[in-house]
Amino acid sequence: MTFLLYAATVLALLWMVRRGVRHVSVGAALILFLLPLLVTGKAVLSGGVFGAVDLTYVTEPLADLRMKLGVPMPHNGVISDVSSQVFPWRKAVQEALQHGEWPLRNPYMLSGDILAAAAQPAAYYPFTLIACLLPAAVSLTFTAAITFFLAGLGAFLLARELELRESVALVAAAGWMYATGIAFFILWTVGGSWGLLPWILLATRRCVREPSIRSAALLCVTLTMLVLAGHPETALHVVAVGCAYGLFELFRKRRDIVRILVHAGGAAVVALLLTLIYILPFIEASHQTMEYDFRVNVFATQPHGDTYLQSAVRVARDLFPVFYGERWRLDVGGLSPATASAGSILLALAIVAVIRVRRADTWFFAGLALFGMIAGSNLKQFCWLMQKLPLFDIALNEYFAFGGAFGVVMLAAIGLDDAMTRRSVVVPLIVTIALIVITAGSILPTRFGWTTGLIPDWGRYRMWGEIGCLALAALVLVLHLPRRVTVGALLALLLMQRWCEVGDVYSVLPASVAYPPIPLFAPMKNVREPFRFAGFFQTLTPNMAAYYELEDVRGYEAMTFERYFETYRLWAVPQPVFFNRVDDPNKPFLSFLNVRFMVGYKGWTPPGWRLVSHYGNSELWENPNVIERAFIPRHVSANYSDGDALNEMADAKDFRERAWIKITDLTPQEFANGRGTLSVRRDGYDYDITADMESNGWVVLSETGWKGWRIYVDGQRENWYFANEAFIGLWVPRGRHHVRVVYLPSSFVTGRAISLGTLAAILAALIASAIHRRRRQKV
Repeated sequence: MTFLLYAATVLALLWMVRRGVRHVSVGAALILFLLPLLVTGKAVLSGGVFGAVDLTYVTEPLADLRMKLGVPMPHNGVISDVSSQVFPWRKAVQEALQHGEWPLRNPYMLSGDILAAAAQPAAYYPFTLIACLLPAAVSLTFTAAITFFLAGLGAFLLARELELRESVALVAAAGWMYATGIAFFILWTVGGSWGLLPWILLATRRCVREPSIRSAALLCVTLTMLVLAGHPETALHVVAVGCAYGLFELFRKRRDIVRILVHAGGAAVVALLLTLIYILPFIEASHQTMEYDFRVNVFATQPHGDTYLQSAVRVARDLFPVFYGERWRLDVGGLSPATASAGSILLALAIVAVIRVRRADTWFFAGLALFGMIAGSNLKQFCWLMQKLPLFDIALNEYFAFGGAFGVVMLAAIGLDDAMTRRSVVVPLIVTIALIVITAGSILPTRFGWTTGLIPDWGRYRMWGEIGCLALAALVLVLHLPRRVTVGALLALLLMQRWCEVGDVYSVLPASVAYPPIPLFAPMKNVREPFRFAGFFQTLTPNMAAYYELEDVRGYEAMTFERYFETYRLWAVPQPVFFNRVDDPNKPFLSFLNVRFMVGYKGWTPPGWRLVSHYGNSELWENPNVIERAFIPRHVSANYSDGDALNEMADAKDFRERAWIKITDLTPQEFANGRGTLSVRRDGYDYDITADMESNGWVVLSETGWKGWRIYVDGQRENWYFANEAFIGLWVPRGRHHVRVVYLPSSFVTGRAISLGTLAAILAALIASAIHRRRRQKV
């Protein structure tokens, strides 16, 4: 099924490209179709899972099933974010779609979290929606394959736009899709978003050189895809590169400037309107996060960047790719996985272009490569400069290194095309000198003891690939074989090199091991009322609960609700990186969070909890003091400051006794709350509450209070207030009432109306245009 979906999608894309962009020969189309399968083929053809599922078997309870299911020891822990974030996000998006819901909320992490507004789930990206036709874990295999294809196809089309040979354009396609950064981040949205860079440059070039509705449409589509791909930071970077390229092309043309700006500006405006369904909720949500607060108040205001030695090591990884992922003995600290590396073969051919090819495109891509390497070095002076620019001041600009890699790829294609046009001994000489330098630079640091070897378990044949394949490439160029044979041989060597370096970054496992039933969890299936779950210490890696439809209070997210983060000290052990760990199950706030069950290790006995199930080295315990998802506290402390409320909450023993509610129109006070009974029922991701109130009172709902919750009491919309710092408090009058709690942000409603309206207008215009053309043809 995965292969059929991949094949159908690729064929549809190729058909659209041939109809709307440019002709692609059958041979080139076949090669482009096959190129992504170099790395993903085993998973695509077998229906397996391409990713990091094996990492979830490190801890209980899945560790108890590892031997039984034949899961190998974990491979490459560096990509743990894929298993702990990307896979659970996809499950949450798919489940929302299957239930006919907009993908607004993820109930399975952090006591209820945002979903589409968190950006990286890429919930509205067309290829995410297509992938969701497959089982959630398997769908990531399709995502990897189609992301590789889109990156390669874009590089191929841009190379052809630069009037390079079709065979050379295939080298550019392979080089870009398997550039180190793209291949490493292929399942992160940062990799998929940067993979669209050549599409943006292609559309920009068309808009400048051939300003028309057709070129504007191409730019509009590519911008829309870039935004929906789910990495706003990369969208900013890619658009910046695209603007630079547009100015470069505009300077070369120097005419029709107004017409060009009208078409390009119109394309950007329409793309913006089409994506407001995603952009508006993202902007609203981001301002509520701990990460935004840090970026604005710390990152953007305080000096940062690497030392000269650290920056030099980062550049060394770009020029000598064998060092990517290595640990250095030198005091260089942690190194970002962003890199401008595309492999030694392409680097050598890029040098050929810089030395031999005197054309404007050479200088642009050389500038892009140099800029990307400087940005990727995280040099202090560069960071200082970027802090002066709006938006860039809060971005991780070292990821411009991806642009550097693309500059190297396109320079290599230009250099190779020139070498095939002007046969000369200079080219093999340049490549041979590059071979000598890269060989020395790759071997000597290890001989001097500057490095200690690879951290991750991938790229075992990297040294052979980088040096051996480059040596064979030099030999091919020395032999002066026929042009097609030469380019074909270089393409084969390039693919061999890239496979040696990035072919085993991800493991491939059978679909059957992607989150099988866990016997330990059987008792929880009989519980009907809403409840939450937690794992002791490292058990059941957070976010994995999504695959078992369990709502975990822990989580690991790129956008963390700041108010929820402030409560961590009441119940969790925050980690500098990764999730909020639970070490003490008897923290009263856990009961408030509706934690009814907790999984722990065999022999771990939480005082007061009841053992309900055990399997292997795992045990499931039930909390007898759990507080219902919605409840009526006995007393209310009103309008205390956040700091005072948190301090008092830290001393609380039972959150049924008191709730701290931020009622801004009251002076700080305490009072007895009304009495009553509640009946709570889940309706999708919303709540239906029947409240029988003996007197007026406050109800507390332990759902995180992101903006967007709507409270309806007997159909009348009412205000809600923050309760216990980060959750929902609502006032219900005396009597029997039906309370409806719905998550529907106004930002989403507005964005949806604009985006769907814009899409409808475009479709109507296309239909009207088609009808008009047919009438003219008949006349």
